[in-house]
Amino acid sequence: MHALRIVHRYINLVTGVTPTLIRYVSQIGLLAWIGLLLPVLAQGAQHSARVVSVAEQSGPISVSASLDYVEQSHRVYTIEDILADQAVGDIPWISNRMDSPGFGFDANTFWFRLVVSNSTQQTLDRLFEIKNPVLDEVLFYQVDADGYIVNVSKTGDRNPASDRPFFHHNLVLPFEIPAGETHYLYFRVTTAGSLEFPLEMWTPGDFQERDQVKLLFFGALFGILVVMGVYNFFIYALFRDESMVYYAAFSIGLMFFLATMHGFTTQYLWSDTPWLRENALVIVIPLTLFFSLMFSRHFLQLEQSYPRLNQMIIMLASLCLVLAAAAPFSSYGALIRLNATMVIPICAGGIVVGLLRWLGGYKPARYFVIAWTAFLLAITFFALSKFGLFSRSGISEYAVQLGAVAEAVLFAFALADRMNTQRKAFVKAQAKALDLQKRANERLEASVAERTQELQGAMEELEDANQRLQALSMQDGLTGIRNRRYFDEKLEREWHRALRNQESLAMLLIDIDFFKAFNDKHGHLAGDECLKLVAQLIERTLTRPSDSVARYGGEEFAVILPETDMEGAVHVAENIRLAIEQEALEVEGQCLHVTVSIGASAWIPQPDQGQQELIAVADQSLYLAKSAGRNCTRIPV
Repeated sequence: MHALRIVHRYINLVTGVTPTLIRYVSQIGLLAWIGLLLPVLAQGAQHSARVVSVAEQSGPISVSASLDYVEQSHRVYTIEDILADQAVGDIPWISNRMDSPGFGFDANTFWFRLVVSNSTQQTLDRLFEIKNPVLDEVLFYQVDADGYIVNVSKTGDRNPASDRPFFHHNLVLPFEIPAGETHYLYFRVTTAGSLEFPLEMWTPGDFQERDQVKLLFFGALFGILVVMGVYNFFIYALFRDESMVYYAAFSIGLMFFLATMHGFTTQYLWSDTPWLRENALVIVIPLTLFFSLMFSRHFLQLEQSYPRLNQMIIMLASLCLVLAAAAPFSSYGALIRLNATMVIPICAGGIVVGLLRWLGGYKPARYFVIAWTAFLLAITFFALSKFGLFSRSGISEYAVQLGAVAEAVLFAFALADRMNTQRKAFVKAQAKALDLQKRANERLEASVAERTQELQGAMEELEDANQRLQALSMQDGLTGIRNRRYFDEKLEREWHRALRNQESLAMLLIDIDFFKAFNDKHGHLAGDECLKLVAQLIERTLTRPSDSVARYGGEEFAVILPETDMEGAVHVAENIRLAIEQEALEVEGQCLHVTVSIGASAWIPQPDQGQQELIAVADQSLYLAKSAGRNCTRIPV
């Protein structure tokens, strides 16, 4: 029946995407194969219960292959029906032959039956471990040979971990069977996600011993992902490389995905939050995909190399955010199917884009491609098992964990390789400058008199190269004005000079009003042009050589005004504000206008103060300007 279900699913897939003629041909061919396979499939349709002995058990026993099951598709079975069947035998039980019965994303309820016997002279305690902690509800009935219910338990992710019969990240059901007795065990399983029922039986001692090893494995796995995330977040704080922060978020997202899939989040984080217990996966998966897509576009520099692909990835990442936001308002079953369907194409797309960049000469992409390939193989096993296309196994069970760690480590290699490439380029430029200086010195030693002019030219070239390097390190790549580094150094110099001469020093913090909305509406390219225009207008408004403007961060600019009091600072600020307000930016035939909010600060520095106070007061003034409705200048109260 399970194989027939898979074939039927494949027929539905074919009929949804092919023309009518191909549809009929495909169905006829598949029906012919079904006819050939029926003798093989029929061996699973036995109705007699198979008995599992619990005597002298050592280690786990996989009892999945000894299960019988029946689906509640056309008839609803109650426990009374099941008990009556134990005597009459009119329920069409199907014998399972798989190591782990899997039925894909089927919202129906299934009953599973297992018969166990204790041939020893003592009562035995055993544990059932269901290695799928995201099942919604599992009702467990233990019935003796006379048809009396001797034990009832309930578990599943609809139940808090503290209310389960056994506190564990997986679904664990304890039971005992008296000496010399045979019992019938029934499991009523309901879920809106993928219905897999991998069942193992343990002795309590063996289970505890195995669990310690397993917790060490998962602890190391989660530790690696968390360390990778935290480390790269600190790297981002140092270098401000956006790919680092997206990689850090992706690593943490992977950790939460794996922890949720294996029940650890339900056990330790949101055990008492029913909505999160049932919907965490449909939030974590799209968010993790979002961070992976954003990391990919920044790491591969797609905005410069493949703008169209970059836009497609942004749209796909936006869809992931929409799916995560839709969790409170949509069906879990529909969302988990959609998420599972998206994972493999996104992984495959990552490989294709990485190959394009690799073949285009971008060497850091090679680790990126290998990482996505490893994760694609892992997630393929995982996704196909969730759709029930093959039974759960050791490979599919731990493929995602190993693939995730491999991907995280390889992404780290890719980031390190890119940083190494950039470092080599810098060293090469530095070596070239040193080589120029060395050759100039050698020429000077050989003939000072004859080659004075050549030496002068070489020194000028060297000086020019050094100045260009210095200018590049102090220049904002987008707007062409000075950057934050220049601003910090300039402000420190002017502060000490004003302190020494006891002169007033002023600064302005300028923020473009509603820039994010402008960016979202007109696109990043229009946003870049807006930043350039504002930078040019500010620079054009400053008339004194000692005044300077720098890009402070994002859509913020900072202006340093030496020997200027508060009145003068406000005068300059208003000139800047009016110049920007009156200027038009042409985007795709439209004339657009933007405004700015400006915060000012100015005073004569004192020995017990620092330049950071000047920045803080300007920032407070900027906040006042925004609170006053924007497009205005404010000074500290």
